[in-house]
Amino acid sequence: MLTDCVIIGGGPAGLTAAIYLARFHRQVVVVDERKSRASWIPRSRNHPGFPDGIGGDELLDRMREQAERYGAAIYYEQATALQRDGDTFRVSTADRVLEARTVLLATGVVNRSPEIDPETHRQALVSGKLRYCPICDGFEATGSRIAVIGGDEHGVSIGVQKGPPIGVQKGPPSSSSVTGMTGALFALVAA
Repeated sequence: MLTDCVIIGGGPAGLTAAIYLARFHRQVVVVDERKSRASWIPRSRNHPGFPDGIGGDELLDRMREQAERYGAAIYYEQATALQRDGDTFRVSTADRVLEARTVLLATGVVNRSPEIDPETHRQALVSGKLRYCPICDGFEATGSRIAVIGGDEHGVSIGVQKGPPIGVQKGPPSSSSVTGMTGALFALVAA
């Protein structure tokens, strides 16, 4: 069956598109691996309508429910191939081939994680001590002592944007308010 749109990615962007398209009476299918970075967020106060904040998993659940309520179908699968044949797109998963007039790619980003064991990483995310998005999460660290880890000059530029750096160095964090460690990934670590 030919649908109007297949959305690859079930994070906030893909689900927002699914909600709007479904409410515009379009046949929409979302292919969602359930790996959205939004699920890592313990509480976000960055989403309109939730002044007290909302957890990432709860936000995604609500968005899925809303998209399905208006007729979007959601398949919890990985898109393995995308092909175009004339005016039709084919999206393959392990279980099916979907055909659509349009495809929207909302695949998000994949973070490079600090070199720490997976359980420590998970606990740091759940507790809000480790954050990946300076735009989304910077406000949450207001007034905290932080370390900023970033690839090359990126970490330093984020540190400068978030507050006056006391010191910039390579290596482990110092006692400064903001420390940039170049050559790594981006992460905001609240002390």
